[in-house]
Amino acid sequence: MKGQESRTTWESSIIEGQLSKNLARYTLLLDKLSTLSQIDKLSEVIANDYAKQCKQLDVFVQQSQASLNTQSRKLELQRTNLTTTLAQFHGTVNTISSSNTRAKAIHDDIETVDQERALVNKTLQFLKDVRTLKNNISLAHSALETKDYLVAATAINEIRNLPDKDLIVSEFAKKVVPSSEIPEEPAILIKSWCKELTSLFQEQFMKATRTQDIKELTLMFKMFPMIGQDVLGLDLYSKYVCDIIADESRKIMSNSMENSTKFQGFFSQVLLHLFKIVSTIINDHSKVIAACYGEKHMVHVMEKVEKEADLQASLVLDIFMETRKVDRTIHDINEWNHLQKNEDRNTSSKQSNDETDEETEQTSIISINDLALLIIEFSQILQNWSMYSRFYSVKWYEFTNLHPHVLQPPSPITDGKFALKLEQDTVFYKFQVLVLNHLHRSFKNSISLEELPSLNDLITSDPIDDQDRNSYPVTSVLDDLILLVRKNLISVVNTGQFKLLSSFLNELVKFFQNQFLVKFMQNKFKLLQSKLTSSVSLKRYIPKREDQSTASRSVSPPANKFSPLSRFTFRGAAATALTNIQSNLQAVVAEDEDSILALHHYLIFLNTLYLNKVYVHRLLSMEILEDNSQRILKDNFPFNNDSEQLKVLILNSEKLVSDQTDKLSKWGIKYLFQNILQNRIRNLLGTIFVNSASSTSSGSNQNNVSRDYSASANQKNYITSIEDFEDLSQINSFNSKWNQLIIPYKNILHKEAYVELLAVIVNYIVGTLEQRIWSLEFNELGVTKLDRELSLFIGNICGLNYKLREKFLKLTQIVLLLGLDDDNFDLTTGDIKDDFDGTFDWAITSQERIKARNMKIDRRQ
Repeated sequence: MKGQESRTTWESSIIEGQLSKNLARYTLLLDKLSTLSQIDKLSEVIANDYAKQCKQLDVFVQQSQASLNTQSRKLELQRTNLTTTLAQFHGTVNTISSSNTRAKAIHDDIETVDQERALVNKTLQFLKDVRTLKNNISLAHSALETKDYLVAATAINEIRNLPDKDLIVSEFAKKVVPSSEIPEEPAILIKSWCKELTSLFQEQFMKATRTQDIKELTLMFKMFPMIGQDVLGLDLYSKYVCDIIADESRKIMSNSMENSTKFQGFFSQVLLHLFKIVSTIINDHSKVIAACYGEKHMVHVMEKVEKEADLQASLVLDIFMETRKVDRTIHDINEWNHLQKNEDRNTSSKQSNDETDEETEQTSIISINDLALLIIEFSQILQNWSMYSRFYSVKWYEFTNLHPHVLQPPSPITDGKFALKLEQDTVFYKFQVLVLNHLHRSFKNSISLEELPSLNDLITSDPIDDQDRNSYPVTSVLDDLILLVRKNLISVVNTGQFKLLSSFLNELVKFFQNQFLVKFMQNKFKLLQSKLTSSVSLKRYIPKREDQSTASRSVSPPANKFSPLSRFTFRGAAATALTNIQSNLQAVVAEDEDSILALHHYLIFLNTLYLNKVYVHRLLSMEILEDNSQRILKDNFPFNNDSEQLKVLILNSEKLVSDQTDKLSKWGIKYLFQNILQNRIRNLLGTIFVNSASSTSSGSNQNNVSRDYSASANQKNYITSIEDFEDLSQINSFNSKWNQLIIPYKNILHKEAYVELLAVIVNYIVGTLEQRIWSLEFNELGVTKLDRELSLFIGNICGLNYKLREKFLKLTQIVLLLGLDDDNFDLTTGDIKDDFDGTFDWAITSQERIKARNMKIDRRQ
């Protein structure tokens, strides 16, 4: 059908196109008409075209009519089919409608049956419950007559747990349940029984607590929830438990109070025992409470128990503070601190300082040893509280069925009397005062007992392997200090109190900065620097013997009773002159020995600074943070995010101490170089990188060092011949003297201290040699020899330390440029060619490269 329509449309378009074409042709012919014959001929053409078009239109109309008739018949046929289908659809709809009506009727019948069945079941259950009620009332009545209270309570509990709470007051129950033996209504009867049993159980429970009849007590405790007295049972049980805690606490205190002053750690043991009792009660009795009352009721008991534990712990803490005279000790410590401030201001004479020290010790009511024992006991008390708080918090959330992402102390702990007492009585502050006083006083004593090791065994030209070394020479004060800090840090960490540790870390940083680095170390350096002379060298210290010093003091010119001229003789004058010379020599020797000893001590204190960083890192980071097996922070500080915050504080504290130590150590290294080593190294450098032929011709009667230095100052070229090309005596001599100078420092100083000193020396050497090499001129052999000598020079000074070798990069690139062929340079610019420039990361500029090439005198012009 669609094909027929498209064909008709196509034929129609063709006819219309033909007509348009003929009309255009006619219009064209009309424009060209000129004669009558042409008009006749045009009329004939039009007539023919008209006949032809009419014929085509007749055919088209006939075909279109036939096609339309065919399509009409098809549509009629389709309408007939649709009518049949519609009739069938209406029949199906009627069938479905009747089915729905029938299904609704069936559903209504089923629902009615279900309702009737539910009513029957409800009635049946009601009757069963009434029968259960009646049987249990009868059972409870019989049990009460025989005083079998467990059976009676069980029966009453079953009645109370009936599903229908209104059953006991229903009219049916009121008529059916009462009997001739038990005429009362069920609700009144049960209420009366519960009231009677409540008084009875309470009386029996109190009696069992007095007689310590645990079996009877447990039985009574189990039966309270059966008669609806859960809260009363828990209150009685909580009071019983609290009485146990109080009795045990009083028993411990009364039995051992007489010896408490002699037994250090007594109060911490009392508190630990108290918390153990509470923990045992919570652990063991929770099983009974969970079985009879439910776990949620355990929280109620824990609140009561915590109040009693707080009360007894506060009592122990008060007795501890009074017995150990903590407040008096704090007062004396504050006075001691005040005297220390006055001592720091008073620096007029050593005698006044000594007198102040004596007065300070006399005013101290407690010795350092007793103070250390007090701190340990104080720390254990706070540690026991911290451990108990953690246990209590875990159990609290276990019984409340809460699982917080981060453990937090519950309200009975945070709002408890003991926690508030710690804050109100400034217990944390007092503990910190004790710890800091012990640290300051012990450190002061360690300074007075300071010992310094001898360096004589380390002063040798033979290098000592680091692997063969067990320790570096340091002052005994550092070892004592680290032990003191570690001891007090352990006491603070063990308390498990975030405030204490965070505050102690801040005070510890101040202590290291002020007391150790400034007042002790910096003052030591300044005192030793005043004793050092620029001519002192590092050698073994041999103290002057006592007999020699006595002899030198006994040598003196004889007494002269007459005029100086009357007894004058040449022999007497010579003896007098000799005596004066000996005295002067001995004074110089004594001064030299003092400078040598001062240099030894200076190096020891440099080691002390660098070892201080190592020890502080080991004490804070390694022992506390990196020891994963002990999990110190997480175990001692479990609440909130305390462990993470403390980790940050510890790292920051270590960094602050390390930074301050670095500043002082670099200052000490710089002074050592500038005032002790710089002149010697300058003299050593005067003997290298000079023409050996010129330097040896400067005269043989002069001093070697001054001759070589003069030669290097006047030498302007580095012209080497074949004869002296292999002569490396200058650099070998330098290396030998360098090793004699520097190896003793390497043997003595800590590895980092030596590297720091060597870095300062290398910076000076590089600057000096760079100026010298820029002022020289070279031939081909001279460049090659300079390359060999510079390689030996750098290798001997830097060894395998490539960071130091990089400091010579500019010098090595200058020598590299001097050794390049002329073909590698651009004759126009004088600089190296572009294709060669990209192969190196140059440390020298283009102008310096041009200047370096001009230093070579045998290059191609």
